[in-house]
Formats: sequence, structure tokens, C-alpha cells
Amino acid sequence: MADLLQRRLWIVAVGLVAVNGLVAALLLLPARAERTRQEDELLDLQRRIRSLQHETQSTGSLLEAFKEVEAYGQGFPPRTDLVGLIERLTRQARTLAVEVPTVEYNLFEVKEAGLTKVTVQMGVQGAYSKVRRLLFELERMRRFLVIEQVTLRDAAGEAQLQLNLQLALYLRAAPEDRGT
Repeated sequence: MADLLQRRLWIVAVGLVAVNGLVAALLLLPARAERTRQEDELLDLQRRIRSLQHETQSTGSLLEAFKEVEAYGQGFPPRTDLVGLIERLTRQARTLAVEVPTVEYNLFEVKEAGLTKVTVQMGVQGAYSKVRRLLFELERMRRFLVIEQVTLRDAAGEAQLQLNLQLALYLRAAPEDRGT
């Protein structure tokens, strides 16, 4: 009888081990698969978060660059000041006792920069020191004015220096001209 009891205990023990294995197979393996799926999902979310953080930094840098460009563009005079600027140029010359017999100008749109380039052709004549001072004053306006060309004209026996100046004025285009 002890042998029969011992045998039944072995059968019960083997049955319990089999049930335990079956429970492990039926409960733990799906739980492990679910945990693996959740880990993969978590890794994917972490990658997406890093990507979004990088994108946010890039967008922030881009936004900052746009703000800097806009601030730089605001440093140019508005296009509506064109006549006043040309008057300022001729008045500056006359103040320095430099004659300005001719002024011609042409407008060109620089759409990429939202600016208008005005090419100004000015004939000037006067004493060397006065013309030199005028060129110095024009150079001080370099934020929006560029001296593109200086050509010496034949003075034909005149005592005064005669020059043709080609200047470029850069003006801020009106918002409706920039498409904003």
C-alpha cells in the first residue's frame, strides 16, 4: 500500500508539473509576447519623440532665421521713400557745392529678397575735395546704397572734376508686392 501511495503521489506530482507547464505555456507565453509588443511600441514612440524633438529644433531654427531675415529687411527704407531718398542724394551733393546736372533712375524687383533695386545714374561735377567728400557721404549710406560704378568724364579743359556715378538703392517692397 505504501508503494501504491507513493506511486499516486508521483502521478499527482507529474500531473501538477504538467499542469504547471500547461499554465506557463497558456498564460506566460502570451504575456511575454504582449510585453515584447509593448516594448517595441515603446521604442517606436521614443524614436518618434526624438524625431519630433529634432523637427521642433529645426523648425525653431528656421523660425529664428525667418525672424532675422524679416528684421534685416526692416532696416531698408520703404519703397515709398524713393523720391525722398533721391532728393536727399541731390541735396547732399548741393550742400557740398557739387553740381548734379542729371539724375536718372530705373527700378528692378528683387523678389527673392522682397526688395526693390533702384539704379540711379547721377552726373556730378565740382572741386576734387568736394566730390571726394560726396563719395565719402554716399559710402556712409551703405546699409541701403551701393556705389556700383564711378566713371570720370572728359572735362574738356574744365577746372572741375566731372563724374558719372551709378548707384544702387535697395528699398523694402510693399507687403502686397512681396506676396505676404
